[in-house]
Amino acid sequence: MNTAETKTYRCGTLSYTKKGLVVLFAWLLWGDFCFTLMEAVVPSIVPLKLKELGASSSFIGLMMSTLPGIFNTTICPWVSFKSDRHRGKWGRRMPFMIYTMPFLVLSLLFIGFSDQLGGWLHGLFLSGGTITRTTVIIGLLAIFLGMFDLFNMFVGSVYHCLFNDVVPREFIGKFMGWFRLVGVLSSAGYQYFIFKYALSHMTEIYVGAGLLYLVGFGAMFLNVKEGTYPPPDDDGEAPSLKKDIKAFSKNCFTIPYYWNIFITTTCTSLAGTVMVFMVFFQQSMGLDLGMIGKATAINGVIMATLLLFAGALVDRCNPVRTQAYVHGFNLCMPIFASVWIFADAPSPIVYFWVFVGLNVADALSGAMSQCSTLPRLMSMFPSSRFGQFCGAQALVRSGAVMLGGFLAGVYLDVMKGFFPDDSTMAYKFIHPWVFLFLLIGYIFHYRAFRYWKRLGGSEGEAPTCHIKYCELPESRSSPTDKILVAVTFLAFLGYFGACLFFMYYFQFQVPNSRNVLIFGIWSLIMTCFYLGYLRFVKFMERA
Repeated sequence: MNTAETKTYRCGTLSYTKKGLVVLFAWLLWGDFCFTLMEAVVPSIVPLKLKELGASSSFIGLMMSTLPGIFNTTICPWVSFKSDRHRGKWGRRMPFMIYTMPFLVLSLLFIGFSDQLGGWLHGLFLSGGTITRTTVIIGLLAIFLGMFDLFNMFVGSVYHCLFNDVVPREFIGKFMGWFRLVGVLSSAGYQYFIFKYALSHMTEIYVGAGLLYLVGFGAMFLNVKEGTYPPPDDDGEAPSLKKDIKAFSKNCFTIPYYWNIFITTTCTSLAGTVMVFMVFFQQSMGLDLGMIGKATAINGVIMATLLLFAGALVDRCNPVRTQAYVHGFNLCMPIFASVWIFADAPSPIVYFWVFVGLNVADALSGAMSQCSTLPRLMSMFPSSRFGQFCGAQALVRSGAVMLGGFLAGVYLDVMKGFFPDDSTMAYKFIHPWVFLFLLIGYIFHYRAFRYWKRLGGSEGEAPTCHIKYCELPESRSSPTDKILVAVTFLAFLGYFGACLFFMYYFQFQVPNSRNVLIFGIWSLIMTCFYLGYLRFVKFMERA
């Protein structure tokens, strides 16, 4: 018999042939398809629905960022910590997803029928009162959204940890490439074909998402099996919340190295708290929902074609180094987009195609970022405590995002006060917020990267006890990674080219001398930024 045909690959106590790996990947990727579509409908549709009902930006930020942050601060660390120590017939990850599935599906159905339920309850109990039908619907949406966030947190806390338990280590990079590919294609299909019906067919979309999750994600549970695990450290000891909190805190929060990682992720998430309002910024530039969905879908398809190639580049360049380079360059995006605070918008169709062009130029950088995010954490966190360190990161991140989401809404409401004649102008101030928190996050990202190099880089081990940075052996100087520089240069050409295009457009197509001057200044700003970025990358790699 051919040796290659009988070769097996192990992950803990699990053993796979090549055929078995194909089957495992197929079911995990099918589950990801269902999970991605289920998660896509809530953050993309609920803000639109709340705005249509007249809710303030502060309330939308509270519901979309602060409420999930509360659950991320409390539920996620507890579930992550307990799942590392759980032993049962379904494994240590799946029970937390299986038992919450019915309630998660119900919450999706309730959100989908919120209009009908709100009208029915108002007519039954409040038709003669001062509380309007709209107020009842907003209240129900808040309750159902909270229900969804609560039960989805159980899934999100352990879902990615499952891959660490069932996928052989030598295939985790390839799997993440396929995993991101399926996620991007799922999101692109949703954006292109379904998102334009977000308000007109909200009920049908939520019913479909709930049923797909119930049947499709449920099928994955029946066909993917976890192995057996060694007894946990506290096996045989009586459960103690106080002891669990003490162990969790000591393991995760007493080592400065991990605080740099936690704060980096926290600031990146704070930058993203305004992204729930990005659809309103695109509308302020003249795009309708159909155009927004198509632009996002085109970007998704292009990125999907690059993901497998990007995964190979990440393996070549190292995921920790990839994230350090890409995070620094990502400051370029809010710098460029802030130009619309000062410049007049072009026609919607021109902006649409420039927006698509920028996404194309930045696609490889974005694909490499997606492929390296989870492997970076696997390289920087102890593998034996991966779940609880992810939970600790979620605790720190969500505690900040819980407040940041609300403050982002307040920030935009305040900006609206400066432009009473044009409320959409406030959404153009999204990008300075993004830049500020990306910059703060990158300071700590730099510190984590330097610490990682002193620990031995890809050959070192993640610390499990406090180590002073000054006592670590000095790292060697590394050359600037030419592949990563080339990837960021390609994206930079997109932003610089957009500045030149708009200078031409406002000079000859739609004459506007003020805009020509603004984009001329902006092209110089972008050039200075990129030259400074290249100098800093070289500085970051020093001994």
